[in-house]
Amino acid sequence: MFRCEIVSEPARFRTLSKEWSRLHRACGATVFSLHALLVAKIETSLEKRRALHTVVLWQGDRMVGAACLARRRAKIGRKLPFRAMKLTFLDQFDIGSNDILLDPEVPSVAEAMVQAVYSQRDVSVVDLFPLSSEAGGPAFLAAARAAGRVLAERDEIQSSLINLTGGAEGFLSRRSPKTRETLRKKMRRAQAQGFEFVRARAGDRNAQAVLAEALEMSFKSWKAAYGTNIGARAEERGFLHRMVAWPPKDCAFCVDILRKDGEAVAFAITVHYGGRAYGLITDYDAAYYKESLGLVACVQAIYDAADAGCTVFDTLRLSSLTDSIGDTTEALTRCHIRTRWNLAAGVVLFEVGLRRLIDWSGPRAKRPQGRRKFLTQGVTGQ
Repeated sequence: MFRCEIVSEPARFRTLSKEWSRLHRACGATVFSLHALLVAKIETSLEKRRALHTVVLWQGDRMVGAACLARRRAKIGRKLPFRAMKLTFLDQFDIGSNDILLDPEVPSVAEAMVQAVYSQRDVSVVDLFPLSSEAGGPAFLAAARAAGRVLAERDEIQSSLINLTGGAEGFLSRRSPKTRETLRKKMRRAQAQGFEFVRARAGDRNAQAVLAEALEMSFKSWKAAYGTNIGARAEERGFLHRMVAWPPKDCAFCVDILRKDGEAVAFAITVHYGGRAYGLITDYDAAYYKESLGLVACVQAIYDAADAGCTVFDTLRLSSLTDSIGDTTEALTRCHIRTRWNLAAGVVLFEVGLRRLIDWSGPRAKRPQGRRKFLTQGVTGQ
């Protein structure tokens, strides 16, 4: 009924534009699975440790399912140093989330995609993260559970969603009186002498220079001490510069920088698509931690999104900067799927059991900001 094609060459992936875009619109997927954006990611991010392995399902000449995946040899879990070949999303940990595209009008396509994913040769385990709840994600997970292939499933990250109905004033009106006054006070302070907001959109003459300034500032952030600042990653810098230079159709990439005495101290990078704004990166100079300049940059990006007509601002990662200003939350899921019973599957189950023990016993890893907020955890299988 379905024909499965594995796309491992970037040139072949480029030719899928028309059908990929049709399927993307049909299933209501997010900005992060746009064909043009994925092409940019492929051409700026692939390296020797990660090989393109896109799974595409065809029904005749019609694309009915797609997942932009990659093969990589890497650690299976966090505690054990066991490495094996696994199948992941192309963009597993960096910017945004991931979708599985499934045509909502085609019966059994979710079951066919699950079978296609776990039947890949020489793959020990499938590790899908972060999987959004949009497009075909829920149907894919339901089919994987029904097939008895889910080793572990965990809603691992929460995203804070901010309602922008009514613009900036509408956003403020839905906050508590205390939060509303705090935000206004901080925003007024950022308008004092010595402070300056600079905003650049993709296509502006100064956009590349403003983006470079923001990424350079990331080396002064708290993330720099942990090696997680985006500015230190050549592939992420290249991807962002490319998006600012050639944004996909109907997308707007925006960079907001807050300067103090002419020097960047905080920034926010957002993308607007389909009436929704996504906060890709928010960062600030660690020397100004007590002044909450990261929150100021984030709120300015929210105001700009409201002015641009966006109705929702998705922070993508719930953190101390955004946990008090969101209206609802949305979960991003991690799902391990077994290809067969092997050592890799055993390592995944051991890791799940160990994490349950840690959660039960009480110890928590401490980081200054951005700790992932776990929601639920489950283990199934046959």
